[in-house]
Amino acid sequence: MRRVIAALMVTVLLGCAAPPPPPPELSAEEREEFRQDMLANIDKVDIFLQKTRRGINLTEITLGWFAMILLNELSARDAGLHAHIHHDDANAELYLRNDFQPDPAGEIAALDALARRGETDIRLAARDALVCLTAIPDPKSSEEQQREARTELIAALLTLKRHLAQIAAAHRLPSAELPGTAN
Repeated sequence: MRRVIAALMVTVLLGCAAPPPPPPELSAEEREEFRQDMLANIDKVDIFLQKTRRGINLTEITLGWFAMILLNELSARDAGLHAHIHHDDANAELYLRNDFQPDPAGEIAALDALARRGETDIRLAARDALVCLTAIPDPKSSEEQQREARTELIAALLTLKRHLAQIAAAHRLPSAELPGTAN
């Protein structure tokens, strides 16, 4: 049992580590793997949307963990985003804690500005993940304030879903290039 727990802890910690800078060119297999990751993220966003629409407040832990993993996945495919999030060898968790938490509006604006310089959908998806974190309902607030926050969160999740779908579509391979379909 201790080995299983230790293995799970190592897996979790590796998931938090900063990804290496993106390669200049992706192989067909890497493109398809990234596309599948984005499709899986869309499924997660759909679950978040369903819960939020039913009046369930997502927690900071749930949405924060998702955002952290998503930022790692996106920054592994975009050198500019990677440099922004993983400056000083920081991982996504440290970025969220040290850069985003003290100045959410500033970091959202920084990713917005970064998106205007290229790799738009990837950088906008990263920005949208941060916007989602700013719209988490506070369970200590009034029901009306929670409902308003859920409405903002739904809008942010829908925007994130749209950008993830655009990223997945952009990484779709022609059927002749799909892994395992060699002539």
